[in-house]
Amino acid sequence: MAQVTEAVASRTDRAESESSGISSRRDDTVFVITLDAPRRNALTPEFADAIVALLEEAESDDRVTALVIRSAGKSFCSGADLEMLTAVAADPLQEANFRAIGKIYSMFERLQDARIPTLAAVSGTVVGAGVNLPLACDLRIVADDARIRGFGKAGVHPGGGHLTMLSRHVSSAAAAAIALFGQEMNAEQAVTSGFAWRSVPTAELNQVALEIAAGAGGDGKLTREVTWTYRAVQEAAPTPRAAVLLERAPQLWSMQRRLG
Repeated sequence: MAQVTEAVASRTDRAESESSGISSRRDDTVFVITLDAPRRNALTPEFADAIVALLEEAESDDRVTALVIRSAGKSFCSGADLEMLTAVAADPLQEANFRAIGKIYSMFERLQDARIPTLAAVSGTVVGAGVNLPLACDLRIVADDARIRGFGKAGVHPGGGHLTMLSRHVSSAAAAAIALFGQEMNAEQAVTSGFAWRSVPTAELNQVALEIAAGAGGDGKLTREVTWTYRAVQEAAPTPRAAVLLERAPQLWSMQRRLG
């Protein structure tokens, strides 16, 4: 493993960009986004802007054929930022508040429309709207310490396309357990339910993610064409935007009821 890591490091573009606690780097054909944002990678408009900007940077680089999103801390994503939610709950339809939530939802849509394959390397806890982040990626692998929990314990209606993405990527039993009964999913359950392709030891997660992502190959043009066709086929179900609009009104209602 040390030899593989050293080989990858030797062909790494070390230039990094940082915004809102989020950094990026290129490892040969793989563009890596590392989450290290405040409050356990809580979702904010700034977080969303940073992810979208880095995705666009990756897409514009013809050398890049896959994107990996990983976390530097013990939590992959703690869900929407509580301070932001409290402000939104006070006046959900106020323009700034409506736009704040909208930016986060747009990030999920943008990831699902990415021109290159996307992989989420999930470690630690991922909660509520935070679960949408890996669900918006094409493929997920999980560390053996991963714990996935939906919106149930937050007392807020799911949003951002959560129910549609969950139903699309996991078994009906797992979707019901998470969405309706507030159950937590561990790494083993994540794999058996279809949420993740495989589970690996936490210490090996980042390296395995790089190796899988490298499998997208080195032909940027071909990768983008295949990805476009793949997305067109996947759109047989409700579009990301339709899913977001379907859930938005009841989610805003539940936020005001819970936090207002």
